Amino acid sequence: MFRIGQLGDSIVALPAMWAVRKHFPDADITLLSDRHAGKAYVTAEDLFQKSGLINNFILYKANIEGTRVANLITLLPILWRSRFDLLVYLSPRIRTKSQIWRDLLFFRIAGIKKVIGHHGIEPLPPIKGGIALPCLEHEADHLLTRLSKGGISVPKAGTGCMDLNISTEEKRKAKKFINDQTNTDNLEFVVCFGPGSNWPSKIWPKERYAEVGRYLIDHFRVSPLIIGGPEDKVVGDWLIEKWGKGVNAAGLLTIRDAAAVLADSHLYIGNDTGTMHLAAAVRTPCVAIIAAQDYPGRWYPYGNKNIVLRKTVPCEGCMMRKCPNGSIDCLMEISVDDVLSACRSLLFEDKYKLQGRNL
Repeated sequence: MFRIGQLGDSIVALPAMWAVRKHFPDADITLLSDRHAGKAYVTAEDLFQKSGLINNFILYKANIEGTRVANLITLLPILWRSRFDLLVYLSPRIRTKSQIWRDLLFFRIAGIKKVIGHHGIEPLPPIKGGIALPCLEHEADHLLTRLSKGGISVPKAGTGCMDLNISTEEKRKAKKFINDQTNTDNLEFVVCFGPGSNWPSKIWPKERYAEVGRYLIDHFRVSPLIIGGPEDKVVGDWLIEKWGKGVNAAGLLTIRDAAAVLADSHLYIGNDTGTMHLAAAVRTPCVAIIAAQDYPGRWYPYGNKNIVLRKTVPCEGCMMRKCPNGSIDCLMEISVDDVLSACRSLLFEDKYKLQGRNL
């Protein structure tokens, strides 16, 4: 299987990967993915190595712009020796026709003659300034649609399997971590916050997270947990200081330990990041604060247990890592009240679960 990208890209490919595993239950599956040298990004191997989904991993060096020809040349003999029978092509939808042609040619040279997943890659609709963008098929369902064209049986849209097979030991560690950090005597809600992102254009202001957290602490007996990578530690420390309560776990947990902690939490509130997709994968309800720099629907948290907050603005669809205007209007239009309203809805749904939580 070929799937590139960062944490979120790997997670949204889970339904496609499980569909392939179900179709080929005894296959020896290798995942070919990229690794960004010098970056603390989570790799696909970090995420999937204990899932029982993938047997082997091949990682090659890349960066945000792609990879060098020298890296591909180094990769070729590895693929030749492996003598793969089939390529499951799970490239992101945003891949251009020329990139797809190049990819398939490379795998042909590597000796892989049979391919599925390359039919049905629909180009993104054109962006016309001032006209609202259409809501697109979720990236996860887009991958499933492509697999179906190759003869793979797939589930209905929005119902794909996102199971990471969190182990009993991983669950035990998560429960202990949460119990050590929260006031279990008062049966507090455990709410995870994801205030960071590698894309500045996706970051809702930290001051608004501070307001949301303060209200939830005062009115819902919430114990806040900051989840993210090492780069989120600074904003996490700032929030914990403002709240006078909670724990900053940014950079402290492995990706699978973070998944287990999210699974044992009541709610996730945060930006459009890999952490958000991780929360959705373990079926923790998400209040997702989504910038309008991409098409609506495409990268929403997967499943029906989430509330997505996204505002339409004239400049939506910019696809920029940093807001060209510097004002991030699409995020600034999402108010603290918008987020709190979503939180109330999901926490009220969870109130009976809280009473029966095994602490």
